[in-house]
Amino acid sequence: MGLFDGFRGGEEAAAMEIRNAIKDELDRIDWNYELSDENEENRQETYFYMRNELENDEPITAVIVVREYDHADGFIKIKLYDIAYLEAGDRRAELLAKINTWNAEFRYVKLCLDRDQDVVVDIDLPLDLHKGKFQPDSIMAMMAVGMRIVENIYDDLMELCTRGHRPRPQE
Repeated sequence: MGLFDGFRGGEEAAAMEIRNAIKDELDRIDWNYELSDENEENRQETYFYMRNELENDEPITAVIVVREYDHADGFIKIKLYDIAYLEAGDRRAELLAKINTWNAEFRYVKLCLDRDQDVVVDIDLPLDLHKGKFQPDSIMAMMAVGMRIVENIYDDLMELCTRGHRPRPQE
């Protein structure tokens, strides 16, 4: 079964239905989360913030973003943060080479190094809305896939990085 099955998109209520379906799924599986909605002239965004743990009990931050535009298809983005950061700048090339190797193995899940030198996991799912019913458990499954990938590369990642995220000067 796909992400959408019997879901009719393109209507004003579509984004709210997706938001509510994800919220209901998080409530059903009893996950703690914070919810934030942002509306602008041509788009609506919903953010679900939560903490989760890898199998090795290391905590990470997960964010699900639902973004829909009035004029175009939107997307669902899953981001995993607070995994690791690059402390030694002389290891940047080596880390980027590893990230490129890992990224070549995955279609939807991509690792990147952000502006703070934190390793972040990005999962982008387009909202090419068509007739179908939105399957929020597919979002949870994709988040689990991202976490499983982090667990699989964790030891190699820790050879190059420091656990957690780099504090910004104002933190």
